[in-house]
Amino acid sequence: MKKLQFSEICKSFGSVVANDNISLSLGEGEILSLLGENGAGKTTLMNILFGHYVSDKGFIEVEGKKLTPGSTRASLDAGIGMVHQHFTLADNLTVLENIILGTEPLTRFWSQKKQAYKKLQELSERFGLLINPDARIADLTVGEKQRVEIIKALYRDATILILDEPTAVLTPQESEHLFKVLKGMVKAGLSIMFISHKLNEILEISDRIVVLRHGKLVGEVATKNA
Repeated sequence: MKKLQFSEICKSFGSVVANDNISLSLGEGEILSLLGENGAGKTTLMNILFGHYVSDKGFIEVEGKKLTPGSTRASLDAGIGMVHQHFTLADNLTVLENIILGTEPLTRFWSQKKQAYKKLQELSERFGLLINPDARIADLTVGEKQRVEIIKALYRDATILILDEPTAVLTPQESEHLFKVLKGMVKAGLSIMFISHKLNEILEISDRIVVLRHGKLVGEVATKNA
């Protein structure tokens, strides 16, 4: 079943063509990797999906419904979560506060804290993303901060997770743990788009690989055939 469909996506910045007529799909419970060098158009495509950019042409469908372009709120409501290469956490707040931030009105923040604490712990244990909810972000390692970003997306009920160069900031051991977590998510029915320029890790984690070069989709292959 198609979870996500990009159709004829085009995006330019001045004279630079970032995405040139890209069409691709993501299946339910699948890890699809976008492989390409820096400037290939991978991140631009994901920023269109997450509502940061509006495509010049084309459209995106989530479970057969057209996604409102240029709206992060619409993307979140459609179950799309994004873990950026550079984290968007408030260092002076705790893990729990960062996860609740933006999901609850301030008037309900404290009344929802106990319920949020329980949900955070359930997600942490279910997917092997163990973290202290009361720890300050400033005191966490880079790998732990990434866990918080992933939990934040899951807390908002994401069913499609975008990871932009997620291993760039991780140690080999942390990368190995991340892959284990992602495989567990897929077994639970989530769909994942994994952006990287590292062929070896893409071969390890993906079900399918899409290759982008100079904004064009130039190849697609199932990992078992790669």
